[in-house]
Amino acid sequence: MKFSEFKKHSPPPSHVYSFVCEDDFLVGESREVWGRVFGGGWDFEKLSVKEFESIESKDLMSSALTPPLFGSNRALLVTQGEKVSKKRLEDLARIVEIEASSLKSVLCIASRRSVKAGMKGFPRIEIDALRPADTARWLRDRYGVTPEVARHLVENVGSELYVLQSEMEKLRTYVRDERPVEVADVDVLILRSERFGPFELDDALLARDYEKAVRVVGTMIEEGVQPILILSRIARVWRQIFVGKVLEGRGSAKDIAAAASVPYWKAGEFASSCRRFDWICVVKGFKELIEADRTFKTSAPNPEYYFDVMLWKLIRGEVVSGQ
Repeated sequence: MKFSEFKKHSPPPSHVYSFVCEDDFLVGESREVWGRVFGGGWDFEKLSVKEFESIESKDLMSSALTPPLFGSNRALLVTQGEKVSKKRLEDLARIVEIEASSLKSVLCIASRRSVKAGMKGFPRIEIDALRPADTARWLRDRYGVTPEVARHLVENVGSELYVLQSEMEKLRTYVRDERPVEVADVDVLILRSERFGPFELDDALLARDYEKAVRVVGTMIEEGVQPILILSRIARVWRQIFVGKVLEGRGSAKDIAAAASVPYWKAGEFASSCRRFDWICVVKGFKELIEADRTFKTSAPNPEYYFDVMLWKLIRGEVVSGQ
């Protein structure tokens, strides 16, 4: 179900729930909804699975059986719930059998495939993954930006709500709430380097100009652009190339450019650029981008070195014969 539907949903009563939601921002936003579902007053705590596992079984059961003398009952939001041990799942199964528990637990799981067999006894809520259109609508509803600004942000920054929230706060500070945020503000504040125009990186990738792409990315890093935003920009161009390859020979250059969200004045150049890329190169490129996304979110590599190597693989990959 969509998160908006979850806000009105009434799941079956229980002391333990499985909550499948891949966006951590929505997990945080779910507290208010769970408060409504549980009824009464609850003190919410967000725990990592390691912190949750460190609670002794007897203490967990005591919290469930003994209402606090002062304050509210406890409600635990456990992140990475798919990593909960078998022993802890057995503890939770015993808590479910209690008639009136003063402890509620929500196991937050990133993917449906990660739900364990031991969780089958807990009601499961699954939140649909956010599509770009959903994320753009969230931006419009939350910040009142125009559809054009929302779409431009999602295309260039990605669909993670925490990242989008951070970038929107920067933009609001930039315009000082004196005027609406414009597309140009996104390019200047988030994407644009002082030494390169907003399309320089796009053009370097499409032209398979490795040296220029490395220079632009290096400058963006020097000027403090977050690596994940640079990666989003590269991924956006790669998606455009994919669309261009799919539609190759099926329409005019302007139609293909419009489908790929490329400015109309670059239509001819874009169509020509797509022919420089072999399908093998495009597919391998997506694998590199997925790996880079995982790397930047789980570790702290040297961004300049990492992008140098990744750009080499993307740009100097398979080349169409005769191009």
